[in-house]
Amino acid sequence: DGSAMHQFNPLTMVGSMGDAMEMEDRPHYYSDDSLWAVLAACAYLKESGDFAFLEAQVPFYEKDRHEQPVETGSVWEHLQRAVAFTHQDRGAHGLPLLGFADWNDTLNLAAGAESLLTACLYGRALADLAELAHWRGDAATAAQYQAWFAEMRARVQEYGWDGEWFISYLDAEGAPLGSHLNPAGQIYAYGQAWPVMAGFATPEQAEQALEAVYRRLNTTQGIQLSAPGFDGYDPAKGGITTYPPGAKENGGIFMHVNPWVMVAETLVGHGDRAYQYYAQTNPAAKNERIEVYECEPYVYPQNVLGGEHPQFGLARNSWLSGTAAWMYQAATQYILGVRPTYAGLRVDPCIPAGWEGFRMRRCFRGAWYVIEVRNPQHTGRGVAAVTLDGRRLADNLLPVQPGGGVHQVVVTLG
Repeated sequence: DGSAMHQFNPLTMVGSMGDAMEMEDRPHYYSDDSLWAVLAACAYLKESGDFAFLEAQVPFYEKDRHEQPVETGSVWEHLQRAVAFTHQDRGAHGLPLLGFADWNDTLNLAAGAESLLTACLYGRALADLAELAHWRGDAATAAQYQAWFAEMRARVQEYGWDGEWFISYLDAEGAPLGSHLNPAGQIYAYGQAWPVMAGFATPEQAEQALEAVYRRLNTTQGIQLSAPGFDGYDPAKGGITTYPPGAKENGGIFMHVNPWVMVAETLVGHGDRAYQYYAQTNPAAKNERIEVYECEPYVYPQNVLGGEHPQFGLARNSWLSGTAAWMYQAATQYILGVRPTYAGLRVDPCIPAGWEGFRMRRCFRGAWYVIEVRNPQHTGRGVAAVTLDGRRLADNLLPVQPGGGVHQVVVTLG
């Protein structure tokens, strides 16, 4: 049906729905799980150019009584079913149903709740698939996904804006969570980053929402996931309320969220702010306060205790995190701004204004690009000129070099 298992063991090939099975009065699926495959597959195709991968036949997880797959389909079919599942799995306001939870595993609202995060992730997945369909010459499918995108953007605009930032959930009765109306959990960092990353926020909303993150959630040790924290267990909210204020998802500095905000900041042109967030969460910068931090300075932890906790700055669960891959994307593809596309490498930096520039060596589809970015006017962004092996290009797209080799690129900002 296009949904996905929450956990999967590659050694046993067995999946499970995780904690969703532990609460009988909650849905037994996570609304975001299937959509990440779309982002991953499109990223792989942009990097590799291996479009034959889309035709690979892969069994669906569901099995018959003999433990054999009920059906097999192409990778393209799997991706299409993922967005189709979300398209039909929507609540009273036309937003995706939350299921047991979204990316925030600990926020477990009663059946019927809707998730703005899943709405935005769905939007990002639709945009990716529309672009891929267009690249494959399938104009009809691209148009369908663009229409679904516009429809969901309208729902987010109608129900998601809280005046200074975006809400994150509507419960089964239609009441918001992540709103100034809530005594706790008034604002969620991912609830501000993802509308920008999805292309759902207006420029004015993007500026206001990200400023609210800086004002309400940023600390010297990183961006807190939410604020203020819940103080005491609330069965209506679920696992998030089992932690004390400032810990883990309940207002802790959940590292996985930080690079999403960095990406969003670069999308609105805030290179200084994006790099500030990157630098303040860098584990290598923690050596001078390791007696407080208490985790290895060479790997990201899952979380750091936030400002509402008496042990503010204490890191926990090192290695257990999706942070590293997202930090790599935020740093290389958005701050340094060298992003793979189906047609080549797009160079669109958003760096601190004070930098003179930077150099990068990037291998892409068998060729090496030696990239020098110059920032003579200290704008930090805005590509004024690009040369490839001494030849000026019409835009900032470095075309694929099928012959391999080493190629010299100079990018001037201004």
